[in-house]
Amino acid sequence: MSTQISLKLSNKMFDAAKNYSEMFGYDNLQDFIRETIREKLFENDEKISGKRTYLASEKALARNWLLQEEEEAWEHLQKGI
Repeated sequence: MSTQISLKLSNKMFDAAKNYSEMFGYDNLQDFIRETIREKLFENDEKISGKRTYLASEKALARNWLLQEEEEAWEHLQKGI
């Protein structure tokens, strides 16, 4: 079960939060806000703290995956396995 809330932000805070969430690879502002709350509530929980890295990395990796440099780096890493 989940609860929906409404949040009012100044234009400056909204723009800054939106820019931050885009810069760090969040899918949307809601995900950034949810993760920020989770981080404050569970900052000592290792299972939660890695989630932010995962969320930020997932979108960036997906965006760059088709680049030739990414493919070559992946092939190089696979040789070591």
